[in-house]
Amino acid sequence: MRRFLLLALPTLALGACNVDRDAANDSTTLSINEQKVEGTLDKTGDVLENAAADVKEAADDARPAIANAARDVGDAADRAGDKIENGADRAGTELRQEGREARQDARDATTNRQ
Repeated sequence: MRRFLLLALPTLALGACNVDRDAANDSTTLSINEQKVEGTLDKTGDVLENAAADVKEAADDARPAIANAARDVGDAADRAGDKIENGADRAGTELRQEGREARQDARDATTNRQ
């Protein structure tokens, strides 16, 4: 936006210039219509204020959606963490059970040999 203004202001200033060429005197007169410059700057300021208000309004409108999305992501992460934790608990339980069964099988094999 700043670059636009830097490019637009000289163009706007040229629009407020009056160039008169007097061939008889071989001279050129350049004058600036200050009212036109002020009017153009006022209009430009109004456009920028409206644009800023629109951007603020869009940001205000987007804020709840962003908050909801962040909350949804957090909830999904919590659910994923719960699933991982539950899976790890089940795997640990199954491994302990398999260990007990393996020890029992080893005892039974030792008892059967005797």
